[in-house]
Amino acid sequence: GDSWGACTIPIINEAPGTYIIFALALVTVQLGFTNLVLAVIVDKASEARDGSKAEQTVIKQVEMRDALLEWSETMRSLDLD
Repeated sequence: GDSWGACTIPIINEAPGTYIIFALALVTVQLGFTNLVLAVIVDKASEARDGSKAEQTVIKQVEMRDALLEWSETMRSLDLD
């Protein structure tokens, strides 16, 4: 298990000022892990958004091609008249 208390309590009892050092170390480690988890979440969200943009780009290209083909056919039918 976690032996943080078993290691620090005797030291804090001998020198109470070390409490600040241990507390800051604990807070720093906790914030570091929180930052790591948040970075992974943000990275995955960014990848998902980029994938969605790529799909949207492909859809727009297909729609543009279809519109150009329809426009071309309309122009050809007008030329025949």
